[in-house]
Amino acid sequence: MNVGKSVRVAMAKRDMKPADLCKLMGASRQYIGQLMNQEQSGIGTVSKLAELFGMKVSEFLALGED
Repeated sequence: MNVGKSVRVAMAKRDMKPADLCKLMGASRQYIGQLMNQEQSGIGTVSKLAELFGMKVSEFLALGED
């Protein structure tokens, strides 16, 4: 599982920029930058990200598989 890769792929599929995700999550650019470079994250964060991208958690995590 590579959460950062999942975030990057999901953003690319939706033509999103980090600033767009910041607004959706109500988070700082610094936090989004960290997320985009993390291999793992807590289930709460992963669930929130999957929901924001309109996916099941398993679908979201599959985006980060090599």
